[in-house]
Amino acid sequence: MKFLRSAGEAVVGLFVGDWVQSAIVLVILAACWLAVSRLGAGALVVLVLLLAGQLVWFARSEAQRSKR
Repeated sequence: MKFLRSAGEAVVGLFVGDWVQSAIVLVILAACWLAVSRLGAGALVVLVLLLAGQLVWFARSEAQRSKR
């Protein structure tokens, strides 16, 4: 029974994590789209840094979750 519960939590965690990550990526893209339209192409550097940062953040949090 414990195995089924932990397997279910892992599956739900994957879907919830993916949806949260997708929502954050969309927010970053929308914010940077506005920044590029107002500030110019220099804001693309911020876009790349934010997207790389969120990727590292989610990979690190997933590693910590799977470690527990």
